[in-house]
Amino acid sequence: MIPHRSKTLSPLARIARHALALVALGALLVGCGPIQATQRISEAEVAMERARVADADQHSPYEYTSAANYLYKAKEEWGYSQFEAAYDYATQARRAAESALINAREAPWPGHPVLGREKTPIENDADPEVPAPELAE
Repeated sequence: MIPHRSKTLSPLARIARHALALVALGALLVGCGPIQATQRISEAEVAMERARVADADQHSPYEYTSAANYLYKAKEEWGYSQFEAAYDYATQARRAAESALINAREAPWPGHPVLGREKTPIENDADPEVPAPELAE
């Protein structure tokens, strides 16, 4: 009869074999496209929420809107199982959201950068103090 090999292996060899199996399993899980894309989308969502809380839509509208659109596209590509594209779009979304957050934190003025210091887009449209221009006949 031939002895079973696992019984003849030293304890150190058994540990090494199990460690190698765990490393191989971990490499498979880390390299998985859906997992990486999902994680990157989640990171982009967190960055978007941080930017939203800092009023980046008011202080940095270009970057904030870019981030929102990139995140939308990342989720769309993820839905079509295009995980590499989803990962790339989510990366762009996270970068744009972080840029919007930095701009919002460094903004030297309150309010909207284009419409005025103390005005938001809604307030600017309905300003009762400014009379409407009269049309010439």
